[in-house]
Amino acid sequence: MDALRFEVKIPIPAIRMQQVLLWLRMHPLLFSQHYDPRLVNSLYLDSCNLARYEENLNGISERKKVRLRWYGDTADASTAKLEFKLRKSGKGKKIIFNAPLDLSTENFSWRNALNDSYHKLPDKGRIYLGNGIMPILICRYQRQYFVSDCQKIRATIDSEIEVFDQRYSDRLNIAKPQSLGHYYLLELKADEAFEKELSELIGTCPLRPSRHSKYVNGIRKLIWK
Repeated sequence: MDALRFEVKIPIPAIRMQQVLLWLRMHPLLFSQHYDPRLVNSLYLDSCNLARYEENLNGISERKKVRLRWYGDTADASTAKLEFKLRKSGKGKKIIFNAPLDLSTENFSWRNALNDSYHKLPDKGRIYLGNGIMPILICRYQRQYFVSDCQKIRATIDSEIEVFDQRYSDRLNIAKPQSLGHYYLLELKADEAFEKELSELIGTCPLRPSRHSKYVNGIRKLIWK
């Protein structure tokens, strides 16, 4: 995906969820379900000193997020894709490469799995990935998908957000989840050409946007658990 787009995040307290759903469905843009809900898994990669985390925490306008993402069973990453989320001045884009992981091998280790994935990447993917990164956490959540009738604006709602710490062992950890809390996360997304329509939609939302990062919140949870 090369097109620049806006992503606006709106955390939703559980008691306000039905109100926000009603707003989406009754809005003149006529949002409807786009895809079936599914489980999303994201393995976040970072340096040992958490450089990507610090960039996000400090609000640096130009930053990069690196993750492997797959859907469905957390233990089956055979369809994983390596995603680089590049963000600058409020707009972002994704650069995506196929990067299957075999999490089921006997004596699994992150070192071997990521090394194998690295060597399967094209040269461009290896350059983007660089050196010195390591698995930090897996974030898992349920996602619902919506789209406006005009197809200009997409919306997702995430729930049951939890993280698995991968920092202190070369073994896969998907047995000890840490919940990020009982809330929902609405994301509104539109290509930069539809900034006006997105802005008008946000102006009618019953809740206000705020900065939100599952990765940052996941690190905080693991540090202060």
